[in-house]
Amino acid sequence: MKIPTSSELVKETAYDKKNAADYDNYRFTDQSGKAIHRMEMSVLHQALTLFTSGSQVLEVGCGTGRLMREVFDKGYKVDGVDASGPMLEEAAAKFDDLEHPPEFMLCEAAALPVPDASYDLCYSIRLLNQTESAEYALRVVREMVRVTKPGGKILVEFVNEYRPRWGLNERPTTRLKPQNVRVEAESVGGRFISWKGAFFLGMQTYKKCPRLLLPLISTSDAVLSKLFPRLCSRVYLLIEKA
Repeated sequence: MKIPTSSELVKETAYDKKNAADYDNYRFTDQSGKAIHRMEMSVLHQALTLFTSGSQVLEVGCGTGRLMREVFDKGYKVDGVDASGPMLEEAAAKFDDLEHPPEFMLCEAAALPVPDASYDLCYSIRLLNQTESAEYALRVVREMVRVTKPGGKILVEFVNEYRPRWGLNERPTTRLKPQNVRVEAESVGGRFISWKGAFFLGMQTYKKCPRLLLPLISTSDAVLSKLFPRLCSRVYLLIEKA
């Protein structure tokens, strides 16, 4: 499937062809990457279970389609948007076996080419921290609410501003406060449902620990994340469209 390209649509920060081709192999093929993927997918699965098979789902910042393919295989109709043409080509390749693949849209996350109230569930994972600013990230949240049907859900993941900045957490990235995301969503018709923290120990702990210790790390991280969600590196916030 050929993804259209446009220099006016693609951000300079979007992944180029080489980075897109290496993305999955670099991050999710070893045991630590697979553990991180399972954690992310478990939160997404909880949101998906609120809807019946065949519901319309949109991933904002779908990247290589790593999560999209699993959503599709669970029986949902899923589309994806991303600002990188090469990433969308990688995503489309995951659906080459289908006669009627999902729709892939090359666009800015804060300007979705989608009519109001189009999807039952709209989710974004690993995107908002890569945007240019907190203000832009909140615009993305507003867009996600806009394209969601009344009664539908919005799941947003972001790097936690409340997390103390030490070690690798000092690296530049866009951080958000859960309360600010909630207020922004509610200002355009969203209703807060719940939020949870994840990766209290940080993703780099998964990457650096010995393979044999990964089960212990995953279990400990889940317990600590539940006890201290405000201090987790990542936050998942679930909103309902009024």
